Amino acid sequence: MDMKDITEALFGIPSGIVVQPEITEGFIESGYGMGVDSFRDYVREIGYSDAKVEEILLELYREIKRRAANPEYEELLAAACSEIGSFYLDLKHDRAEDFLLEAFSIRSRLYGSDKALLLASTMTRLGVFYLHKRKYEKAELMFFDAYTILKELYEIGGGKFEEESYALAANNLGTFYYETGRAEEGLKYLFEALDHKEVLLCGGAIPLFNIALCYEDLGEYRKAAEYFIKAASVKSGILDAREVLEEAVEITSFEYVRQRLEEMLSQGEIDREVFETLVLYLEVV
Repeated sequence: MDMKDITEALFGIPSGIVVQPEITEGFIESGYGMGVDSFRDYVREIGYSDAKVEEILLELYREIKRRAANPEYEELLAAACSEIGSFYLDLKHDRAEDFLLEAFSIRSRLYGSDKALLLASTMTRLGVFYLHKRKYEKAELMFFDAYTILKELYEIGGGKFEEESYALAANNLGTFYYETGRAEEGLKYLFEALDHKEVLLCGGAIPLFNIALCYEDLGEYRKAAEYFIKAASVKSGILDAREVLEEAVEITSFEYVRQRLEEMLSQGEIDREVFETLVLYLEVV
């Protein structure tokens, strides 16, 4: 991709801003790709640490902030704050909150429904930050508001991308409730996500697995095993089917899991290939 400058490479919006060209121009020409994660990889490759990445990001932020007195730069400022906040979030650094809140503030002021996806994305990142910091009320607010926005976008006629975003938000909210000891509440949103498994890259494996965790937390072990088995049967490339089956065996029995696999095969829920693969995994659990 032909990128004009470092802000386009990192934040998706060109500006003409130049900082530390000996590094940033090398990144643009390197073919590493776009985004802060790719930039981090490049900077490490040339012998620097994340401290150099932080230094460059903050230089960009200060210059963008200075220019944002001109409203034309506000969208770039929101994008920069969101990405810098995510950088700090990955480092589990408290500064993540400042940047994500600034992005949230700008986007909630600037964007209508056409760009509400970006606002919801910032809310989700804030939710993750607050969850890590055990600020559960704030985390719930962010996850729930992101879910509400994305559900509304889908219901007013969104396409496949909006449906996937909504399903992911439902899964995030349900998982949040499970992780904070509210498994029964979590089930509602996880089943909602599962209703849209066709658009999820995981094929529904992640919500199925999280549903199993909720039932296990509630002491409903057969139901939990049922959903562990269903999660293992999805060819997601994300979950380790052997480990998931082991979870099912631990809370029920080998015999129950084997019997349930045979029933799923006879009822057409799984095909012969999946059945034989899972039985092989089961034999070594």
